Amino acid sequence: MRGLTLRDALPADRLAILDFCKSTWPDYGDYIPRVWGHWIADTGGRLIVAELDGRPVGIGKITHLSPGELWLEGLRVDPRYRHRGIARAMNLEVLRTVRRMKPRAVRFCTGINNRATRRMAEKQGFRVAARLRYYWQKARKAGVRGDFAVKRDIEGVHDFILNSRFLRLTSGLIAEGWVFREFNRDLLEAYVEEKRVIVLAKSGAIGGVAIYPFEENDGSLTLGFVEGDDASVKVLAKNCMYLARARNLSDCSAAIPSRGYARRIEHAGYRRKDSEGQVVYELGRRDLERLFIA
Repeated sequence: MRGLTLRDALPADRLAILDFCKSTWPDYGDYIPRVWGHWIADTGGRLIVAELDGRPVGIGKITHLSPGELWLEGLRVDPRYRHRGIARAMNLEVLRTVRRMKPRAVRFCTGINNRATRRMAEKQGFRVAARLRYYWQKARKAGVRGDFAVKRDIEGVHDFILNSRFLRLTSGLIAEGWVFREFNRDLLEAYVEEKRVIVLAKSGAIGGVAIYPFEENDGSLTLGFVEGDDASVKVLAKNCMYLARARNLSDCSAAIPSRGYARRIEHAGYRRKDSEGQVVYELGRRDLERLFIA
């Protein structure tokens, strides 16, 4: 497109970008104002700006979650400049950048009814890694049930999670709000150190486990993983509301596989935040090597 430049974001872009992001969702606004400072300072990934005739009209973020693991987020185009090919140009620049980084995997999340984004992703070779529903509830005051995992619990909790149906349905990913990270021992150790893992005992063994990461975008607590029988899942899901209140947060959320967990989360009192559901897409290293980028 004539007059369109794709470049690294600058601190001076802030006001123009926050202006066109303020009404991304009519009843919510956007999370970009909350994360702008972190994103602009992030030297591990890349924050890209689309500039048209000297004016910032789009952004897109590439985030390093762990070595070889990239997350794509925050693709926005000023509503006044949509349907001009800017989103496509941004997307191609993101993919060019990602391929240069040579990651093991790159992923992103979108609404299941976002047909334009899904068509573009599948045309580029992205595959569906997980289908989820996103729930929320207000923080509530009550006592947390179960025990926070400690260092000596890590081996057993790690095996419990690896063998869970939940992890199979999410292709090995743990939710931090709308960001999904590969589960591994290092991540579990970090969660345990931050007191974000609760274990329920049953007959002397592990009967249930939940992980409660902090969601930076929304400033809420997430039920990012939960496994156990119906009663255990209900207890662990309610704990997220109580932990949020104890940590002076107003809300908690839950990203749950569509099959087999929704009913139990709803019985715990969660409301579906987005009726359309979410889809996590991923592209592996071999896919990136075969990817043709015009």
